[in-house]
Amino acid sequence: MPLPTTRSYVSNDDADDYFIHTMRGAEWGALSTGEKTLSLQEATRWLETLCYKGEKCSATQGLKWPRKNASSDCCAEVVCTTLPPQMVEATCELALALHNNPTSLLGGAPAGNTTGSVKRQKLGDLEQEFFEPSSGDSRYGPSDPLVLQVYPWLGDLIGKCYLEGSFGSSRVLARVRS
Repeated sequence: MPLPTTRSYVSNDDADDYFIHTMRGAEWGALSTGEKTLSLQEATRWLETLCYKGEKCSATQGLKWPRKNASSDCCAEVVCTTLPPQMVEATCELALALHNNPTSLLGGAPAGNTTGSVKRQKLGDLEQEFFEPSSGDSRYGPSDPLVLQVYPWLGDLIGKCYLEGSFGSSRVLARVRS
């Protein structure tokens, strides 16, 4: 896949090529050019919130990808001249998911999905309460990146190969009064 632009990991044409080989091809094809562009840019913005293995290929590049030394032993070697297929797939799938639910990552808990978002906070005596996971997927907790909490399948696509750190290890802090 060609290198990313300054705003999106994947171009409209490359996303069209990706989706034509999926069961969601008609759904993606029904979007206008502007909707595709905005969806891909928004997906890229959220993928930019994650920490990746390796380092940028150039100190002057705007996005975190392409990267060098970014793959683990079990994944294909990453080179600075292309974007890994997993990142293309993650960008495209997240773009369509965000188009279908544009507020899923904004304003607290997404409608119908209360996974990991803060339900209540209190500063005096330090209290914090989180929504309980609504699905059976509890891999990601409140301390993990929001995009992984709401779309845990992203971890399946890119986590093992390219994400830095360990996720799914939510911590609970409590102050007990005597």
